[in-house]
Parts: sequence; C-alpha cells; structure tokens
Amino acid sequence: MESDVKFNDYCYQIDIKQWGLPKVGTAYLVQGEKTALIDAGTGHTVRDIQKSLVNFKIDISRIDYTIITHEHYDHGAGAGLLLGKMPKAKLFASEPTSKVLKNPQKIHEDTMRYYGEAKTLVSPYPPVKDVNTIKEGDRFDLGKGVVLEVMEFKGHTPGSVGLLERKTKTLFAGDAVCVYNEEFEFYLPPSYPDLFDYEPYLNSLKKMSTIDFQYLCIGHFGTLRPPKANQVIKKAGELAQDWKEIISKTYRETKDENKVYQAIMAKYGHNKYIARFPEMIQRSTLGQIIKGYLVSLKLTR
Repeated sequence: MESDVKFNDYCYQIDIKQWGLPKVGTAYLVQGEKTALIDAGTGHTVRDIQKSLVNFKIDISRIDYTIITHEHYDHGAGAGLLLGKMPKAKLFASEPTSKVLKNPQKIHEDTMRYYGEAKTLVSPYPPVKDVNTIKEGDRFDLGKGVVLEVMEFKGHTPGSVGLLERKTKTLFAGDAVCVYNEEFEFYLPPSYPDLFDYEPYLNSLKKMSTIDFQYLCIGHFGTLRPPKANQVIKKAGELAQDWKEIISKTYRETKDENKVYQAIMAKYGHNKYIARFPEMIQRSTLGQIIKGYLVSLKLTR
C-alpha cells in the first residue's frame, strides 16, 4: 500500500515519516461532516502530517477531534504542537493516556533511557493541559452516518484503545495488534516497557478477532484488508507466545539480556525489514521489546 492514501470514502492513512523513514509510523483521519485525527505522531513528525493533510486538501484548522490511541511518544507527543494549529479541535484519550498527556515527564524519561544510544530519535513530549477522557462504548458522531466507537484494547499499554467505524467497517487498532511490515512479511510483538502486559494483550487480540471489519488500521504500519488482516491478528498471538518462550527460556538459563537478544536475532534477525535498520536501532527496538517481556513476566525489574 502507498504511504499516504484515502482507502475508502471517509478514511485516510497518513505516513508520519517516523524517524525520518517511510512506512514506519502511521496516523489516520476520518471525515464526515466533522473530522477526526487519530493519533498525533511525534514532535518530529508534525510537518509531515501537515504536508499530508495539504495533499489531501484537508484544512488542518477545521479538524474537530484528535483522538490518541495510547500513551507512547510516537502517538501522543505531537498532540501539543498540532493542537496549536487546530483552533477548534478537542483532544481525547483514555484515562491512563490522559494522565500521561497531561504529565509526560516520567514516560519521556523512561523512553529516553530504554532507547539508549538511539535516544536522539525520541522527540520531546510537551504536556497538554486539556484532555477529554474516553472509555469503552463512547461514540464520536461525525455526520453522514460516520460514527467512531471506542473499544478498549489493553495490553500494549494500560490505556490502549481502538476505534471502530461501523459504516465502512474500519477498525483503527493503534499498536494493539503488532508491528507489521507487509512488504517483508515482518512481525514484532508490541511489548515495550514498562507498560506492556502480556495476558491482557493476548485477550485484546482475541477480542479483535471477533470484530467484523473490512479495514484494519495499525500504527506500524498501514491498512490491511481481510483475509490478510485476520491472519495478521492470528499470527501476532502466535508470535507473542513464541517470543515469550524464547525470552523466558534464555533469560532463566543465562540471566543475560544480551544472550536473549542474540537468541531472538538468531531466529528473526535475518528478515530484510529489520536488517535495513542500523544496528543501533535494531538493538534499541528489539532490546525494548525483550525488556517489556522480562518486566511483564516478572523475570526482572
């Protein structure tokens, strides 16, 4: 799929150019009589989001809602800067995500620490004063029969939510499925520390598998159609369990996170998607995913 695309009558996919690279991170936009932006990218991606909106001939100043799917910087850190260009927009997030948006200092410090040598990729995460809280079942009526319904998908983070637009059967899942690249058929569990919780994550995948959708929109990266989308959800659950087994076994035997990294790379590192990144990004990304498992499974602090 293209980076930026209008994929049905009301929904748009926006490549935020995360880390300055195409097809890494995504935001979405839904337009009826009113307009909702789903996720705000990072502080580094605001200009690319603006460019995409211009190309779609959408006036950023007329956006009505910005909805953040979860707490992480690559979905929420751009909110403050974007809101300054959206005079009528109201910001919405789950209660856990709202708390982070209002006071992001701790999560920003944790993110910088976990990124290690790659921390220059992490944008500032400025606080936002006014955030409206949403929960399961809340609805955004955008007019023309277009309605976004909030669904909780805990696990990736405590505050993770998705949005289901029933008219077009479009499910915006944030990062609650996995990291997936269609070109290279590459998967990663979304197990970033310290917010990942393994069992709720699997339960959210089961919940998603029962939803009738025709478009599955994920944060990293892009929009998928059935039956491929259903296969990705199923594969994400299988992959999560495989990573759990490798990480648990290797760490219990060695007590060495570097040995765990080597075991994961031995099985999955040959894929061309991960191989295209500098080693600094490979170690940072995979190291965080491994750490998320170790913390969630209480194998380490």
